[in-house]
Amino acid sequence: MTGYVVDVNRRNLARKKELIQGYKERLKKANLVIFLDFTGIDAWPMSQLRMGIREKGGEMVVGRNTLLFRAFMDTPVADHEDEVFTGPTAAIFSYGDMVELAKFVVDEIIKKYETARIKGGYLVEQNQFLSPQEVEAIAELPSRDQALAVLIGAIRGPVQKLYSLLRAVPQNLLLTLKAYEEKKKEGGES
Repeated sequence: MTGYVVDVNRRNLARKKELIQGYKERLKKANLVIFLDFTGIDAWPMSQLRMGIREKGGEMVVGRNTLLFRAFMDTPVADHEDEVFTGPTAAIFSYGDMVELAKFVVDEIIKKYETARIKGGYLVEQNQFLSPQEVEAIAELPSRDQALAVLIGAIRGPVQKLYSLLRAVPQNLLLTLKAYEEKKKEGGES
């Protein structure tokens, strides 16, 4: 009977290591991780939110706090263990446009579910912990597509003016020559 307990514990330990490794792999691919207290969200809405997050280029993982903590032990998130890894915790990994995903989390989760709250975030490339307010500030930024549209508009305006100016020079020259020619004809007819 004792051998059975050891085998079960060994399998459990191997499974836990596997889960931690999976979280670390997700972390390597992500550009932003948002930690969420999902209190008050039932199973069906939660699965709908997971699909929405997936559509925005992310993934939501609900795991045990101790396992999530071990995955983030080598990051600044570990310094905020009491804030992040207590109570129900979901880690939302962003693999695409982090602003769009942060907007989705704020608009579709935080604003709709009173008891849900952002616990913090982690900017992977900058290796920086984010407070809940900083995560919400990211959600206020323009998305990548919006920023590109503004940039293209800013570039296009001066180029359009330059094009108009360059096009106007030959037209003005042509009109001046035509006026000169007409004046010469009028001067020759008198």
